[in-house]
Amino acid sequence: MYNDSTLVARQVANGLILYDNYTGPQASIYNGSEYIAYIFKREGMPFFLSDTMALGWVGYEGRVYQQMIIQYDIARNQVLLLNSNRRSKIVLHNELIDSFYFSNHTFKKLEASSVQNLSTTGFYDVLYNGNVKVYANRKKLFKDVIKDNELVRVFGNEDRYYIFKGGKYYLVNNKKDVYNLLNDKKSEIKSAMRRRKIKFRKNNFEEALLVATEIYDQH
Repeated sequence: MYNDSTLVARQVANGLILYDNYTGPQASIYNGSEYIAYIFKREGMPFFLSDTMALGWVGYEGRVYQQMIIQYDIARNQVLLLNSNRRSKIVLHNELIDSFYFSNHTFKKLEASSVQNLSTTGFYDVLYNGNVKVYANRKKLFKDVIKDNELVRVFGNEDRYYIFKGGKYYLVNNKKDVYNLLNDKKSEIKSAMRRRKIKFRKNNFEEALLVATEIYDQH
């Protein structure tokens, strides 16, 4: 048996589904500009995780659109949606996006705030969502080089990691930053990480950061 609030929520959800089915290609989420593909030769990729699109959802204009085919061009900071014609991609308006999800990653828009110690508004990958939280601001850098008399754009990652603790965001670049921030449980974290044989290294910083934060939350 449903209580009144549950029944209302189900009715609203069903109404939105019917609305989406009715509006289809005319839904406001499809009003973005057409995506312009890269035409030059490249090494690496400008996208998050994969060159191909994936199934997910988008929080857009205050509501959630399910069953969307999504891609994130990190280099251009553009969230892409497969058009209703299934032949082209649309660039969504960043100012209307509050969150999106695909490939087991949820991105949330965080607003710059001097009070909360966050300098840049943008989409942040929610890596850990406990009492303390971990976010990654995904970045792609590139350089143009000449190879075999041909211009090649080479993409590389430069992600930035943040721990949210005590109402503020803290940029953490290395092991020292992490232990300084989680200092009140530093010995417990180090002991647990030694048992798990996990060390902070450049090529596994994200993994070690998540393990350290999880241990902190558990003690």
